[in-house]
Amino acid sequence: MTEPLLDAREVSRRFGYRQIFRRISLSIKPGEVVALIGPNGAGKTTLLRVMAGLLKPTEGTVDRRGTIGLVAHHSMGYDALTARENLAFAARLWGIDQPGRIDGLLDQVGLSKWGEERTAIFSRGMTQRLAIARALVHDPEILLLDEPLNSLDEPGAQVVLELIEELAGRGRAIALVTHQFERIVRVATSVAYLVGGTLVGPELVDRRAPEAVSAKYRRLLAGA
Repeated sequence: MTEPLLDAREVSRRFGYRQIFRRISLSIKPGEVVALIGPNGAGKTTLLRVMAGLLKPTEGTVDRRGTIGLVAHHSMGYDALTARENLAFAARLWGIDQPGRIDGLLDQVGLSKWGEERTAIFSRGMTQRLAIARALVHDPEILLLDEPLNSLDEPGAQVVLELIEELAGRGRAIALVTHQFERIVRVATSVAYLVGGTLVGPELVDRRAPEAVSAKYRRLLAGA
């Protein structure tokens, strides 16, 4: 039986007296794409940061069996650098010297013709795609994405969705936070609902019926 690449067990997190979430368990195996949905302020981003190792859980443990690639809310890029220079800088941090790798990533996210442009002129959607490329520089086994479709038009979203499918097909474990679950359901293998400080799921998802996810989400919100 395949071991999960990421395994969060009985994880809780609070800030001072404020409990963000409690006793959450979530395992993600190679090839799985788990969509995390919930209302604003539910703790989705905090959970992602705990799974990435950027925050320590107040209780519980997180085991990671591979390197992490993270796309956060903020792009964390450098406006004074070109797209290519941003990726090259990230590659050097990982000890990677593969110019062809950077060319391939720019192509994968649809930014090939913009590689020599400073990112200061990039639209929000282009910046988002560059952030995804940077998270993939070191070819991580685990990919954590916070609102990966944010600011993307339909063609840009399709590029990212196809990339997520390709990565899952290569055995990557993927968790993503989203409010655009009707789009994400196209590539998710399961969905988990973070409502009222607890996690419901993950549950297998029918990609042909995104409305079922919406209906379940509304019921959980009504009962919270």
